[in-house]
Amino acid sequence: MVHTAGFPRRVSLWAGLALVLGGALTGCAPPEPEALQVEPEAALDSQSQALSYPNGSSRTVVSRRVVSMNASGVYQAAPGFEQFRAAGASDSTLHAIRIAQVEAPSVREAIVFMTAGQKISSSGHSSGVTGQSSNWDASCDGVSCPNVLLDGRSLAMKLSALGWFPPGKTHLSVANDSNFDHLFDSDTKQRIVNGFVHWLEAQVRPETRSIYLAGSSRGGCLVMRIAQALRANTGLDGIEIYVSSFDGVCRNSQGELGTFDTKINNPVRPWGTFYGAWATNLSAQFPRHERLHLYQVVGGQEVAPATGIRAFSAYAGTTPPSTGTHLDWGWYKQTWVKWQHKEIGNPYTDPSTSDQPLVIAETIDAQLTWLDGLL
Repeated sequence: MVHTAGFPRRVSLWAGLALVLGGALTGCAPPEPEALQVEPEAALDSQSQALSYPNGSSRTVVSRRVVSMNASGVYQAAPGFEQFRAAGASDSTLHAIRIAQVEAPSVREAIVFMTAGQKISSSGHSSGVTGQSSNWDASCDGVSCPNVLLDGRSLAMKLSALGWFPPGKTHLSVANDSNFDHLFDSDTKQRIVNGFVHWLEAQVRPETRSIYLAGSSRGGCLVMRIAQALRANTGLDGIEIYVSSFDGVCRNSQGELGTFDTKINNPVRPWGTFYGAWATNLSAQFPRHERLHLYQVVGGQEVAPATGIRAFSAYAGTTPPSTGTHLDWGWYKQTWVKWQHKEIGNPYTDPSTSDQPLVIAETIDAQLTWLDGLL
């Protein structure tokens, strides 16, 4: 990895803590029932400082369906995305998946892939990870969405401008809609994961040295599951894998990513809320830690009332604690934040104007600070 000459990587410190993000399952829940106040200072005694990074340039891209539909209503695999159909999910499921290959050079020293969270209404959904607006899908037809604007403030565009992964030698793609639906059965989800994994493996070249994945909400769960498969592939042992998850949501009733029905309370949750995350023994999910770097920023607000849909949390020891703490195991880092799920997903549109600088610092810029320290 290289850093662009002349760019000050350490610009200005925020006094806040660390991260999250998600273009997530939009339409989050209102404040949950009253709960006991937790003093952040007592619960968290070591919080990393996030740096402020400049915006990149906005870009207009074409987002293609991995399975297209012609005027006669016939499905067919899109060129370059054949791996998705080969993985066996239904054509109707795959038709909703839309990916923009922002940069696709022939020489690929790095692979960067980012995904928004789950779309849960007829309209589109905005994302601070990919940079798409709420009406990004307005131009879509049966084959593609030809005019998708990626905001320069997004993680994708900021990272592209920073040049930490070799400019002109980095394959950059964003999934505007991964259709990784929380309610799908486990088999369908696995077929979707397999499609993404095999497609990303097909982008790897002999010179590839790093893979960076980022996602919010359901996208956060997806990139974690993709990383599981990529790290299990011994053919990729020489490649560094980095993963940024913003309030990543996995379905505990299916044991997705090892989650189960024990909630770890958010130690900095706002007064009157029950923010917390479903526990998972993440060490068991990632038995091979070499060249692996994971970061989950977690808030844990229930995404919709009385659904049990919330983010995941790793834990140390044999049993989950009742209240979480920040974690840093070398290969896995986790920090808690007080923000709502949708604020984590897009800190540029959902927080109040006064809160936006701090939310950005604790989400997008905190993830960049972490990545900056590793590259």
